Amino acid sequence: MLTSELEKLLIKAVKKVADKEMNSVHIEPTSDEKFGDFASNIAMMLSKEAKKNPRELAQAIIDHLPKNELIEKTEIAGPGFINFWLSPAAYASALEELGNQLEKNTFGQLDIGKGQKAVTDSSHPNVAKPMGVHHLLSTILGQSINNLLKKSGYEVVRDNYLGDWGTQFGKLTYAIKTWGDMNQIEGDPIPELLKLYVKFHEEADKDAALEERGRQEFKKLEDGDQENRKLWTWICDISLIEFKKIWKRLGAEFDMIHGESFYEDKMPAIIKDGLKKKVIIEGLVKEEAGEDSPLSRGRGSKGASLIIPMNDENVPPCILQKSDGATTYATRDLARMKYWQDEVKADLGINIVDVAQKLHFDQIFEAAEKLGISKMKHLHIEFGRMEFPEGGMSTRKGKVVLLEDVLNEAERRAAEKIKDHNSALSAEEQAELARMMGIGAVKYNVLSQNRQKNYTFVWDQMLSFEGNSAPYLQYAYARTRSIFRKSSESEDIHPRLQINKSEEKNLLKKIFSFEEVIEQATKQYKPNLLCTYLFELAQSFSHLYNNLRIIDAEPAERATRLKLVEATSYVLKNGLEILGIEVPERM
Repeated sequence: MLTSELEKLLIKAVKKVADKEMNSVHIEPTSDEKFGDFASNIAMMLSKEAKKNPRELAQAIIDHLPKNELIEKTEIAGPGFINFWLSPAAYASALEELGNQLEKNTFGQLDIGKGQKAVTDSSHPNVAKPMGVHHLLSTILGQSINNLLKKSGYEVVRDNYLGDWGTQFGKLTYAIKTWGDMNQIEGDPIPELLKLYVKFHEEADKDAALEERGRQEFKKLEDGDQENRKLWTWICDISLIEFKKIWKRLGAEFDMIHGESFYEDKMPAIIKDGLKKKVIIEGLVKEEAGEDSPLSRGRGSKGASLIIPMNDENVPPCILQKSDGATTYATRDLARMKYWQDEVKADLGINIVDVAQKLHFDQIFEAAEKLGISKMKHLHIEFGRMEFPEGGMSTRKGKVVLLEDVLNEAERRAAEKIKDHNSALSAEEQAELARMMGIGAVKYNVLSQNRQKNYTFVWDQMLSFEGNSAPYLQYAYARTRSIFRKSSESEDIHPRLQINKSEEKNLLKKIFSFEEVIEQATKQYKPNLLCTYLFELAQSFSHLYNNLRIIDAEPAERATRLKLVEATSYVLKNGLEILGIEVPERM
């Protein structure tokens, strides 16, 4: 609101000085109040085109600003920045308008995605395996990106593409038939299945022939073998029950949960059409490595396979069918892309998957374009891998940090923290607060980092409650609610708002940055931008709280500061909700 009015004045001045129509002008808050409230580099941007010295052009723009009550003072700084000091009346008016938006619950709601439908895929754990802590990355990033898209006006369809198909199930089936005890497996399904999966690989290291037996069991599953299908269906069902428990704790919800198997009957048409168009050809390929990676299932075999060559000869071909007739993960992914196009009817498809799968997505995006199966825009929103100081994780070797264990430990540590502060909350309230703090801390630790960098799993860091953390922001929100509880609701005094103190101005400017941050975080698919903003907002609020009287201030100051507290409370709650983090009313 402050910058929008200032922008209008600048656009009019630029039109007069440079005879140039502009839809927008860049304006940003200054980092130091001695340089004013806001600054613009418009003169520097236009100087070359206008054939004028930037400082001269800046002065001309200032001279042609329409008469207004918004600007109290202007100065030219450095090579041609225009610095603006706004009047107290401008701040008060903006705060009044902000109050109206808060009442209508429209502040922070954007329309950049209006009329567009986005479908996203996130979480996608592998059936028959426990969810490890690394599954946090796609699950939590997906949840926050979905919320950002919704806040920006998109219609969002949340997909969860489970890993429920591929050679790994042949190996697991062989292990169950050879070494498994169904009574024992049914008693504790997921851990027992993991043990058998690990045992298969231990034995395969001694006897390479087991790999082929695993592939044979999967081929039987693909061909509809009744025994293998029944076992596979049971494994999928009990796995989904366990997954849903974790998703519920994390607050992650999905509109569709379709595994790879869902697309089994949708692949033949793609292959048939590709062969007819001669986009798909027969070719010899080297055996693919890395079966334990969910996006590497369906390893290519030596011999003639069905492939789509890539434009770049240095990029391996996209393998759609192995020499033994088995399909690959790429085939199923192409069928999923076509389903998103034909059935979901989305404009934008977003795959939230780690950076290790970049080649895979490069291949299938090019393959989809050549096949002409999807006109919608497809994106791979990549994120770094989760690293472990003591060594890598591997489900083959049974080395997994369970996500459930991390969440349990987070809540336990939060409960201890609450007890250490002699909380006056009831036991039930303390348990609920520990849940919010613990889960929030885990989520924030992931989301506050740049998704394109690797994450190092360290217990104390993952569960940090200090500094830039979810509990710090939750406490800031709870403090805003406490202020309102202590203020007299019966008092019916509505003096004109006035903003004079730097703490008030800085907090209001930070609040007004909310919408811009939402837009940038959405366009870049980076929740960490929102995390940084919320932390800075909480710091600005704390600075006001610690330096200025609020409840017992003079009437005009009290009304103004309560309005600022209200806006802070609103933005903290909305911002944390976008991140999927709950806020407590009391701490």
